This record gives sequence, C-alpha cells and structure tokens, in this order.
Amino acid sequence: MQEDGKIHIPARSKQPVDQQTVVKLSPEAYNVLVDIYNESALSLKQIASILIVESAKRVVYDKES
Repeated sequence: MQEDGKIHIPARSKQPVDQQTVVKLSPEAYNVLVDIYNESALSLKQIASILIVESAKRVVYDKES
C-alpha cells in the first residue's frame, strides 16, 4: 500500500467468469484469513469474498505507458 491509502497493482486482463473458481493463496494470506474466520460466524468463502470485493474499491491499476 502506498501513501495515498490505495492498493497499487500492475494492470493486465483476464476474462470474468459466472461460476465458482479456485484461487491459491500464499501461506501468509491464508493464515490471515483463518484468523478472521476464527473470530467470525462466516465461512472462509464468505470472508474471502467480502475482503476481495471491499478491497477492490481501493485498488489503483498502475498501467505501463
């Protein structure tokens, strides 16, 4: 994260889907997810989905010129 409070990631393109998919997480990300899960009544899927959708509001795509 940068000083502007946004999450900066490099831009690229992938096609959207309309069905469930599998995404692999780093051990660090999974452990954070489990910590949240252990304090919540939601499923891992629900928590991960909420975190991704809400975090996407703070993403800035750094496109190469």
